[in-house]
Amino acid sequence: MVEMTSESNGLSRRRLLKIAGAAGLGGAAGLILPGQATAATAALVSRNYLGVTSCDLYYEPDGKARSFSFESNFYNQLSSWRSYLDSNAPTSWGAPTRVYSYGAYTDKPGMHGAGRAFDIGRIMFENSSGTRQWVSMRYDVWRGYANADYWKRRYWGTAAGLMRRFRHVLTYMDNREHWNHMHVDNDLYGELGDCKFTTSSSSQTYIVQAACHHAWGISTVVDGDWGPKTQANSTAVLRRIGRPSGTITDKANFQAFCTASYRKALGTQAY
Repeated sequence: MVEMTSESNGLSRRRLLKIAGAAGLGGAAGLILPGQATAATAALVSRNYLGVTSCDLYYEPDGKARSFSFESNFYNQLSSWRSYLDSNAPTSWGAPTRVYSYGAYTDKPGMHGAGRAFDIGRIMFENSSGTRQWVSMRYDVWRGYANADYWKRRYWGTAAGLMRRFRHVLTYMDNREHWNHMHVDNDLYGELGDCKFTTSSSSQTYIVQAACHHAWGISTVVDGDWGPKTQANSTAVLRRIGRPSGTITDKANFQAFCTASYRKALGTQAY
């Protein structure tokens, strides 16, 4: 690819963005403008589906089908997670057929700039009869609803399922920036064999505490601080699902906690 710059083509970056917008691509997280394909982005793949062509990707702000760009290995990891969603959701839900996102690769520093982050707004499941079920990460929308607990249950169960695979899962408890989406990246791990719980991580602790509270009905303060009460409550969940010993800091126990919390929250298994 021949590198283009604003000096060589007579177009400023602002002008390029305006042209892209006029073409109907403005704001698309998957958009790569000329000159942006550096070593960090050379391995990107563009996809309008996640894992299988029956699971389409949509841009949450406008609700339209869209292609996004991902670092190829991260895309494969997300595809494995989609399969996990499918196999652990209630059979009556059918399969995840749409994932609405705020973006994957974007021209900014950090994991998004490497194509190794994904911001999830909503997930839609649909069965053969056309019945749809939703998991919404739009805390900004439903936090004031009378049935907010219904959405929280699905939200935190899905967060636990994501955490089983990815170290960085950021939720509305982390900061206000994540009130309208759930962020996931593979900065520290994205492979199941590397999955582990770290008591010093407030982000992981939020999810464990909220899963105990909203999925399992065990009164738990969701404050991001690991302590004896959170340890006792998470251990109680482990015993309930048949883990005979150890705590959530054990890798196998942690993975079991995450999967059981997802299944419990969505109603797949009562335990």
